[in-house]
Amino acid sequence: MDFFGIGVAVQAMLRVYSQSARGTGRTTALVEHVRSGDRIVFADSREAERVRRICMSRGLDVECRVVDPSDPYRVREQGRAQGHTFFDHTLVEQCYAHAVADLAGLINVLEQGASGADTTPPVGLRRLNEERARWDGV
Repeated sequence: MDFFGIGVAVQAMLRVYSQSARGTGRTTALVEHVRSGDRIVFADSREAERVRRICMSRGLDVECRVVDPSDPYRVREQGRAQGHTFFDHTLVEQCYAHAVADLAGLINVLEQGASGADTTPPVGLRRLNEERARWDGV
């Protein structure tokens, strides 16, 4: 158990960043940076298709692929791009969110595996729930 609610706070921070960075031109900047032969990896097929069309309208032959953000290593199954491989900001944000959630689960597993048989909830559980409630609303 993350007694201090750090994982919940980090997840809230990621949500705040993601929301506040909307509409700042990250996708536009990426499209302006790529060249023919490059690859962009997305979390969403609709966004991949939208960006592919934008690149085509600029005369660029850019490969747009989709990878599940919970398993980004699968991008390796697609081989190497002719040029550079870039990751769309949404995919990167979702990869971070999955990694934080996975780490929170790992901490729980480690704590349970290292604890004794007493299953009485810890005294600080009320404090933990208060921390979670504070950050879940962000």
